[in-house]
Amino acid sequence: MRSLNRRFMAFVLGICLSVLTLVADTPKDGDGAGFKYNAFVRAFLLNDQRIQWSGLETTFSAEAVVNLSYLKKIARWQVMANGEFFINQPFNPNILADEYRSRYKQNFDIDTFSCKQLFIEARNGAFAFKIGKFIIPFGRNYVPSYCNAFSDQPFIRSESIMRYDTGLMLSVNSGLLHLDLAFVNGSEDQDTNSAKSLIGRLGLGNEKWGIGVSGKYFGDRGSETQKQYSDHLGIDIMLTSGDFTLSGELITEHYGLRKPFGEDEIFWPRSFYYRDIFYQFETPINGTGGYLNLLWKSRRVSINLNYGLYYPQQIDRPLHDAKNSRLLVSCSWQLVAGLHAFVSALIENDRPREPVFSGASPYMFLCGLHYALRPAD
Repeated sequence: MRSLNRRFMAFVLGICLSVLTLVADTPKDGDGAGFKYNAFVRAFLLNDQRIQWSGLETTFSAEAVVNLSYLKKIARWQVMANGEFFINQPFNPNILADEYRSRYKQNFDIDTFSCKQLFIEARNGAFAFKIGKFIIPFGRNYVPSYCNAFSDQPFIRSESIMRYDTGLMLSVNSGLLHLDLAFVNGSEDQDTNSAKSLIGRLGLGNEKWGIGVSGKYFGDRGSETQKQYSDHLGIDIMLTSGDFTLSGELITEHYGLRKPFGEDEIFWPRSFYYRDIFYQFETPINGTGGYLNLLWKSRRVSINLNYGLYYPQQIDRPLHDAKNSRLLVSCSWQLVAGLHAFVSALIENDRPREPVFSGASPYMFLCGLHYALRPAD
């Protein structure tokens, strides 16, 4: 009953946000102050043969994203409240489950309504201060995504680098110099640990080119046995010429459980790549990976090619130790104003599998329509 009530309230809140975006007025004054919104609906067919064993590998689905912001000028400051909200379609609860599949059941527990960003930002010239939940400043990612789960992303973006976090961030953007420093929970939602993370990026560039160095340090992880390492050091590049954008990221990282903890006791979404395992007492597992991305974008069509590699530390665990190579290909084309068709494919190398994964294949296919309720200006 509690689960049904949560889903009903999430549905009502999602409808209210959708109606708000349709009735809101956009600002007409020259300084941009006022209320702004952007929203889109996406419907697609997903075929993910990597989870063929789950019985959930092929499904139609629908989802939406709503962005709301309010900007006001106060003396020399621009103060903005911003929110990004996902409306998702959960799986039918009648999911195939047995002794082995039940270990991954939480991976398919999707919230109907999810708050992805909610922050207040104050900006004065080159300086900006932000508090709340926001996209972390680690690296720069120019790879398009066509699903709210971001499963059509490079390995280091879907498995290593978190997309959102909650805390404080200070930014300085002066000419070619870009500096971001964040003090955050180290988890997407409210923290379950007294330890906090430091994330920073120092970069140079403009809209045509860029290069940056990023770091994330997760300090004292507390006494809880199930806490994990999550430290990264990375570089990112970007170069634009005409309709083409070449970009890439490279990271080295620490991950894995800090203390002994039974893998069958994991109650949060598990890694299909066996990253949430214990190696040695208070000793992280090391990994290195990266990708190159080429995006071609015209007025109506965009094509994206991406290839990445990831090398985990060899710890004599065959299911974990296999390298990952991932090829991503996607295309989007505008049918009419605001309406786009898209197709996206992911292909990985074959890896050792535990018996429950027998029959799975290392590829994913996604195709559908994307409609902006208010096309971007």
